[in-house]
Amino acid sequence: MKLNKKVSLIKILSLAFIILISTAILISAESTLQDNSNAKVNEMTNKLVKKLLLTKDQEVKVINILNEYFTGLENISGNGSIEEKVREIADAKIEDILDNKQKMKFEIIREDWWALTKQ
Repeated sequence: MKLNKKVSLIKILSLAFIILISTAILISAESTLQDNSNAKVNEMTNKLVKKLLLTKDQEVKVINILNEYFTGLENISGNGSIEEKVREIADAKIEDILDNKQKMKFEIIREDWWALTKQ
């Protein structure tokens, strides 16, 4: 009987250890994804600042739009049609904050700029 209790205790402790390690790995992976998203947001924003000569106010708005975009992608990953819709919404929001001259420049760099999300 004592042997059964020891075996059960070992099983419980092993399971708890596995759960603890799995949780640590998931937290680490989530942190890495967030770091990658932040790096992409910064890279993409900097490119628009340089190419379109964004004002500080526009830059802040682009950062917010891209943060929403990447958060949306995390929540729906794996569904291409919805991912495309999320991109279209973000794209429209960005266009809304641009003046006419910036919109013309954005048209030229749009596809290359959005390709940065895939890198």
